[in-house]
Amino acid sequence: MPKVEDFQTLLSVDRLMMAWEKVRGNKGCSGGDNISITAFAKDTPKKLAQLSGRLRNGDYRPGPLRLHDIPKDDGDTRRLAIPCVADRIVQTAVAQALTPVVEARFHPDSFGYRPGRSVQMAIDRVKALRGKGFDWVVEADIDRAFDRIPHEGVLTALEPLDLPEALTDLIAFWLEQSGQELGHPGRGLAQGSPLSPLLANLFLDGLDQDMQALGFQIVRFADDFLLLTRDETRADQALSEARDWLTEHGLHLNSDGSRVVSFDRGFAFLGKLFVHSLTLDAPDDEEDAETRELMRDLAKEDEKDAKAARGGHDPGGRILYITEPGRSLHVTNASFVVKSDTEGELVRLAHGRVDRIELGPATQTTTTVLRHALRTGTDLVLTDGYGAPQGVLTNNPGHAAALHLAQARVVQNACLATDLARRIVEGRIRNQRARLQVLNRGEKASDVIWAAKELGRVLRKLPGAPDVAALRGYEGRAAAVYFPALGQLCTDEPAPFRRSRPGRTPLNAAINYLTALLERDCRAAVLSAGLHPGFGVLHAVQDRHEAGVWDVMEGFRALLTEGLPVALFRKGRLKPEMFETSGPSVTINSDGRRALIVGYESSIERPTRSHHSGNRVGLRRLMIEEARALAQHVRNPTIQPFAPQTQDY
Repeated sequence: MPKVEDFQTLLSVDRLMMAWEKVRGNKGCSGGDNISITAFAKDTPKKLAQLSGRLRNGDYRPGPLRLHDIPKDDGDTRRLAIPCVADRIVQTAVAQALTPVVEARFHPDSFGYRPGRSVQMAIDRVKALRGKGFDWVVEADIDRAFDRIPHEGVLTALEPLDLPEALTDLIAFWLEQSGQELGHPGRGLAQGSPLSPLLANLFLDGLDQDMQALGFQIVRFADDFLLLTRDETRADQALSEARDWLTEHGLHLNSDGSRVVSFDRGFAFLGKLFVHSLTLDAPDDEEDAETRELMRDLAKEDEKDAKAARGGHDPGGRILYITEPGRSLHVTNASFVVKSDTEGELVRLAHGRVDRIELGPATQTTTTVLRHALRTGTDLVLTDGYGAPQGVLTNNPGHAAALHLAQARVVQNACLATDLARRIVEGRIRNQRARLQVLNRGEKASDVIWAAKELGRVLRKLPGAPDVAALRGYEGRAAAVYFPALGQLCTDEPAPFRRSRPGRTPLNAAINYLTALLERDCRAAVLSAGLHPGFGVLHAVQDRHEAGVWDVMEGFRALLTEGLPVALFRKGRLKPEMFETSGPSVTINSDGRRALIVGYESSIERPTRSHHSGNRVGLRRLMIEEARALAQHVRNPTIQPFAPQTQDY
């Protein structure tokens, strides 16, 4: 079985020169950098030497894609994403090296984009199977296969090839870039990349092999395929199995273009009509070949979220923040009342409309309020000027002794603790990557794309981590690339950005303040689930530290405490004048705290499809579901394993 050469040889100047000759012979257009084939041809040896050097020392960054939407017959469009000439050279070199390796593994009845194979060979194979009695056919149409092939599935399909790690990492980089620039991170292959057809075949070869193992004959040309059987019942089964396989692997059949037919009725495949024993040319529909450059409006997702919020969802807990100096909290007629020293009564809320009250350092309350809060089950939190809790009044301390013992067993069992910590770290890193991808939609900064790719690399290392300490190390490696990339996306933040406590920059101060808010929400969720807040696996168990709360926080930090302030700065809702330098740290004034709280509450109310319940819920409700899923895991790790909520795709 052929193997790929080492990375240095693969991307040597000689190999890049061979790839360049093929790219030049194809006479393609420029990529997103507007450097044409003709322009690149000037002083090519020097350019290839520089390109090889960047690849070898890790400084390589792909250039921007050139996007074109081509109209299709059905009124839809097919999006071309064309890499820069330099990137096409590298991708061609990789494709040339991978081809003999994957060809030895591919199913014999796939014909698209493979050397020595053609449309006519696929047609001849269909005719041969018809002659052997395979009279029933599943016409299969994968809905936007190239746009939706999941990157993780592609990288998983690469694993058996035993590629050099640097090569897998390079392919992951291109996948990350294409997903980011096409507006659907984590999915899609650039139609215009010389490597994409090979990767699509590699991914879909699993379909070929699995359908063959089930006894169905498959003939596939890229993402267009037929399944052939001897009777109609088996054809129905084949359609069902193909639909299930694609769904499981992140793709879907187009219901309008997928059906069971017979040769007697006739069907079209690869430009031919098959009717009875005849094969005829299918009539061509007129196709508008004019291309036009368009960019996808990524703000539509936010509009959809806003519509869903107006349509109603479960927002979870309701928080009353009292942080302004001169405000005080009282009880009147069993309702909580907020008053101002200068304006009198500001708001009156029945206890049923409040789940938690937060009191800032310059506010006042009375023992009557404390007793009413305890009686009505309303948590009351006293905070300092940085938003950190100084104390919590609650009547829900948690007394689920059996569950606490189960938590302790998981913490003390090295294998169980490692398994659970791995799940938590994976969720944390996936959500870090998702935040970078979302925040980078408009910027498309190459260093941020690189960072997202590096996070994917760390994710692939997690299954091999032997213990919790190693997992903490991987989380640290992820943080080392994540936070500088996050800071790069934040206006006026010093570079390189580093996390600090207390905050020494406005972004750090904002993250710390929001982290304190999230900690209280997750603590309430942990107690609601009956968990002991002190038992954690990723965070070390120690006195006066709520490790279990921080474990639950991991899945929500990227969205609510790290990505959120970046978005607020970029939208102008957080401004430099809201922060003041106080010694070595930065403090937030009342306008800044108000902006952070409003932004946090707006984000937390946005409906999200829960992986746990399947319902659209607010994030406070989701935290409760997450904590309950964690409780189910510690009760029985093998039957109900914990799967944290992720916002990957």
